Amino acid sequence: MVKYKIHFLLLAFLYIFPTCVKTNRVIEVIDGDTFKTAGGETVRLLGINASEINEPGADIAKDALILLTFNKDVYLKRDVSDKDDYGRILRYVYVDDKFINAELVIMGYVETRFYPPDTLCRKELEELEQIACRNRRGLWSFAVFQPPDTSTIARTVSHEEVPRDVISWRDAAQYYGQEKIVEGKIVVSNNTGRVCFLNFHKNWKKYFTAVIFSSDFSKFPARPEDHYLNRKVRVRGLIKEYKGKPEIILKGSAQIEIIE
Repeated sequence: MVKYKIHFLLLAFLYIFPTCVKTNRVIEVIDGDTFKTAGGETVRLLGINASEINEPGADIAKDALILLTFNKDVYLKRDVSDKDDYGRILRYVYVDDKFINAELVIMGYVETRFYPPDTLCRKELEELEQIACRNRRGLWSFAVFQPPDTSTIARTVSHEEVPRDVISWRDAAQYYGQEKIVEGKIVVSNNTGRVCFLNFHKNWKKYFTAVIFSSDFSKFPARPEDHYLNRKVRVRGLIKEYKGKPEIILKGSAQIEIIE
């Protein structure tokens, strides 16, 4: 009787189990760091950031993620946070034994970006990013991303690749895709906890801004929004367009100099 019950329960489990398994097959790739699964989930890959749609490199990153994941079964690994503010689940992604987040970094189609407390793979991905940048892999050859913190990576560049002339913050929009030194005064600042904005004009939606992400806060003085406020500075880096205005992403304190 006992054996019969065990056999019955085993058959019931085997019958029900397939319907309970949550599929992680990728059915749509949205952009270079986001996809949808057959289970109805929208997955945002942790620790990386691809160019936004219509920005340089966006199509290349999306094509790479399609090649790596589309119509394949993926294993999703969680860090600390489950979802972001948009309801997307945050995961490290694997196809068989291939770590997809890392593969995109190695190919040079995405940059690393971490928001504490989700930093489990930070060391591994940042080391791979340094190699991709140094070897000018993928989009690093086309000045799409701000290079990693120059205080922690040795970069060999020519004078032509890194212009040394100083420009005014008012002229920054004329130099998209170029590395420049931008001079001006920080007149408005804001720290959301995830991003610190150092603005060179009160109309921050239109004019030049220097941006520090929380993953790099430790490389700057405490409370950078106060430390740099009302001070004349020079910021160095790649000028990018974001939502119609110029910005430079600061990945280390060596990129910003107080000149007063």
